[in-house]
Amino acid sequence: MKFKKTNWIKAGALLTVVALMATACAEKESNAPQGGSGQEASKEPFQLSMMLPTYNAEQMPADSSVLKKLEELTGTKLSVSWVPSSTYTDKLSATVASGELPKTFVALEPKASFIVNAARSGMFWELGPYLKDYPNLSKMSELVLNNISIDGKVYGLFRERDLARFGLMIRKDWLSNVGKEAPKSLDELYAVLKAFATEDPDKNGKADTIGLAVGMQGNNIAGFKDILTYMGGPNEWELRDGKLVPAHMTEAYMETMKFYKKLYDEKLINQDFAIVQDGRAVMYKGQAGLWIDNMLDGKGIEDNIKKVVPGAEIDLINRIAGPEGERTRAGVGYLGMYMIPKTSVKTEGELARILTYFDRVSEGDIQNMMKYGIEGKQFTIENESYKAIEDPKARAEITDGNQFMILQDQVVNYGSELEQLSTKLFQDNATIAVPNPAAPFISDTEVEKGKEISKIIADATVKFIMGSFGESEWNAAVEQWSKSGGAKVIEEINDQYAKLNG
Repeated sequence: MKFKKTNWIKAGALLTVVALMATACAEKESNAPQGGSGQEASKEPFQLSMMLPTYNAEQMPADSSVLKKLEELTGTKLSVSWVPSSTYTDKLSATVASGELPKTFVALEPKASFIVNAARSGMFWELGPYLKDYPNLSKMSELVLNNISIDGKVYGLFRERDLARFGLMIRKDWLSNVGKEAPKSLDELYAVLKAFATEDPDKNGKADTIGLAVGMQGNNIAGFKDILTYMGGPNEWELRDGKLVPAHMTEAYMETMKFYKKLYDEKLINQDFAIVQDGRAVMYKGQAGLWIDNMLDGKGIEDNIKKVVPGAEIDLINRIAGPEGERTRAGVGYLGMYMIPKTSVKTEGELARILTYFDRVSEGDIQNMMKYGIEGKQFTIENESYKAIEDPKARAEITDGNQFMILQDQVVNYGSELEQLSTKLFQDNATIAVPNPAAPFISDTEVEKGKEISKIIADATVKFIMGSFGESEWNAAVEQWSKSGGAKVIEEINDQYAKLNG
């Protein structure tokens, strides 16, 4: 991506000066009032311990130039405990139980029972009332804050992710080969899938292609929830006559199953979808024309297809019109959240200092540094374009740098044209995204039995699509779900909804 180096440097420098002036002023205050933004006076760097997940075999070194620069810009001395992401939640659960917590940590699963119970017991600071006093934290999305809330209270700072990333990744070259335009409605989508499966889009003279690549993502069928939204259905739960109803108990869910059954019966999707763990692999082989999921997948899909079909092109589509117009499914808008325990942060003054740190981290210069590193160390500017320095030591110094980030609204996109297009479509998606109205609420029964009973619906959905279940068998499966704990989940979710909206 082309960009003007001088503008970015000037902007970063200005942000740094402004933020350091603000920090210096704040340090003059000895104690913050309720919701204040002051901090305890100290000439020494603020000692901040934290526990973070790592997604790499080797963690960021303690002498990382990026970490040192982060400390310099925030006036802190950071002590980071890295834990492998695969065992992170188990480790955090044990740490919370012990009460021996760092001053802040990331909760990857903010609605996990041990987090919820600890919050209800008063272990963590309620941060909601303080956010308004910080220039960056005050801009956090109300919708996402609502999503992370526990009993209507905000106990953490969410790590921002695009709210609505879902859409279609389609073979642009296949569209051209079958003489079709990019679909804009469900009817057009079906017509394109039909053409991809029957009109030899790869021009090899063989009947060896399908329209839509499908696979399983845990208990979910890839793309199903997106088609459900296009069909006018809900995002997980529907608010109907003042009551919250799970998606699988709506008419739109039945219509979506019938749509998928039609695709299956006409062999427009891969017939083995129920045992395929990653449907993208069907795309990689050049056998399918469409994938529905996070549009960030587009670049990787195109790169993999080009290994077998050098002329392949992927395009992204985010707007499909259905009975309710153009809609898309909203995600939760975050990946974990930072929490601050009262067991290790005793005063409001110390709390204010930590919030000041997070507010500073949310400035554009630090956002970009934690994403890309430091110019001359982790990247260079060549012909006004970004180029990563591929030295192992330099790359190690930015390992998991994004784990420190809160907001990411000022991160510069240095990606390919396809990656930049996905960013634009994410922003457009946010204007048509359908949220999950039950996201803030916690059902103890769902925490206990959710995975077990959701499998009842998942299995019945697959069987309906494949034709071994009819509507009567489907209704029996829904009844089984209700008797196995589903009815209690609905009751508990609606009790909480009534308390907040009564």
